[in-house]
Amino acid sequence: MAAKDRHEVIRQLLVAHQQVSVSELSKNLGVTEETIRRDLEKLEGEGFLSRTYGGAIINAVRQDSGIHFYKRSDQFIAEKRSIALKALRLLSGKSSVAVDSSTTAMEVVKLLADRDGMTLLTNSTVVFQALEASNVTVVSCGGEFDRNALALIGRTAEKNLRQFNVDIALLSCKGLSQANGVLDSRESGAGVKRAMVEQAGEVALLADHSKFDKKAFVYLMGLERLDYIVTDEEPSDSWKKTCDEQGIELIY
Repeated sequence: MAAKDRHEVIRQLLVAHQQVSVSELSKNLGVTEETIRRDLEKLEGEGFLSRTYGGAIINAVRQDSGIHFYKRSDQFIAEKRSIALKALRLLSGKSSVAVDSSTTAMEVVKLLADRDGMTLLTNSTVVFQALEASNVTVVSCGGEFDRNALALIGRTAEKNLRQFNVDIALLSCKGLSQANGVLDSRESGAGVKRAMVEQAGEVALLADHSKFDKKAFVYLMGLERLDYIVTDEEPSDSWKKTCDEQGIELIY
């Protein structure tokens, strides 16, 4: 088996089981343990895993990037619905909204089914089914289809998004840092979100409590670009101070 194929198998096993052992991988993939150690070293260099004695565990800041949309949609579901209800008030009086392909944003989309006169700009493919019986006008950005995220990504998507202007963008992230800003897991998805931000009058970040002070692989944007952070729990005093300094309204 070629190295790139072994790496993909290891990634899939880590996503499914969170950890792997050198001996089991060696046996199942038919290569030496030294070869497996080199494979794990390379994947660790990519930030996908952390090596342990006798094996490896999936990197916590990358573990949801390869999980299918519908599996992620069941995680923190109560928190996502709470955030969606709070975010809904930000859409009062607004006629155009951009939403990313996150499972949290999808909870907001579900609440828009009875809205008239609204235009929704998105890279999500799940939105079409959610709003098929509504009067909301859905505008897709096109692009390359990401089967795991059920999203449209890539340069075509980014270019098309820049043809439109929206009142507000609702976005998610993988991590939030007071020092490093808003973080995400993959550059391909981050590019689409940046394009939405560029075309939006206001930007609202939808982030449950687990995202605060959490590292992630890709820099998305600075905190200064945010107008709102909508979350499910009261943030720390330190975060309250940072948001106040940055002019960000915290909604919790």
